[in-house]
Amino acid sequence: MASRGSSRSSQPSLRGIISTNDDPGRCALCLEEFPTGPENLTVWGMLFCCGKGLCDRCVSSRFSAASACPVCKSPLSSSSRGIGALKKHAKKGRPWAQYQLATVHGEGCNVAQSDFEAVRWFRKAAKQGHPGALLCLGQHHIDGKGCALDLSEARKCAERAMAVDAQYARVSCLLLFEVSLAYKDMETSEARKEERSILTFLVSKGMREAQFRLAVALLADDKDYHCAAKMFGLAALQGDIDSAGGAATCCMQLERYSLANFWSEIVVKAKGEGMRPEHKEKRMEDVDNLRLDLRRWLRDKCGGCGAALDGETRLHCKGCRTYCYCGRDCQKLHWNRDGCGGHRDECLEVRSLKEKMVNE
Repeated sequence: MASRGSSRSSQPSLRGIISTNDDPGRCALCLEEFPTGPENLTVWGMLFCCGKGLCDRCVSSRFSAASACPVCKSPLSSSSRGIGALKKHAKKGRPWAQYQLATVHGEGCNVAQSDFEAVRWFRKAAKQGHPGALLCLGQHHIDGKGCALDLSEARKCAERAMAVDAQYARVSCLLLFEVSLAYKDMETSEARKEERSILTFLVSKGMREAQFRLAVALLADDKDYHCAAKMFGLAALQGDIDSAGGAATCCMQLERYSLANFWSEIVVKAKGEGMRPEHKEKRMEDVDNLRLDLRRWLRDKCGGCGAALDGETRLHCKGCRTYCYCGRDCQKLHWNRDGCGGHRDECLEVRSLKEKMVNE
């Protein structure tokens, strides 16, 4: 490695890097940019002495056998002195150091384990907008460790982390979902309202489990089969088999038999795989009974006039392949019927869903 200020183009200078106090965005030695986002926090190492980051390659090749820091050249001393250097950076208000010091206290690594100290330093880093500290502080508020249990504060931390750095959106959504579960356990009207508010927000972010949970809540609290069917459908399109069964049940209640048949076929093809264990047995039983009823509506009588059908004297809807008719006139009558009794809108929706399933 060339010394600082060297003119060799193959080894970039560290000028302007050593003196910065910001969170490291690139390796201080090879200048390789670090992958961002919470899932990539383990692919690089933090130097407590100078606050710089090193990529894994530089850690293994330049740091593991070194007696001094390869960046600031300070001697690599004992763990206790390393923690002391970290505390100095934290007391100077550097968010990366405050976050690291909070983590050290929370894990009891070379210091006495203390949730109170962890929360204190997480809070200091969070005030400066450190997304990791915001999420950790929110988790402490959910668990009530080192601070009072405060779900509203946990929600604020998760939402602020998402606003500070969009790459933390997925982890923030998971934390918000934990908050919603905590509200659910409280079983009060105010808590249910907060839970519904969080789930609605998570649905807007496309979270599958939130879509399922909101659909269940809509059925249990409001008996709103239309909105529940929509939520179940969104989750089912993301591969949630339980939701496909829920959508089939809701569509059956709404007398939308083509859609009920579409969703129930997904459950049958899955053979129960991927379903939540607590719902599997009842869901499969419900779907089996539902398909018996569907045969009566879709195969054994005309969708237009309602007359009983027997043998092969029947026409099928060429779009969704569900309804049967005794003749062309009945098919036209059913297709063009006004209101919810008409087949046009439902058939187009089934075809659209089939295309989405194929594309995904």
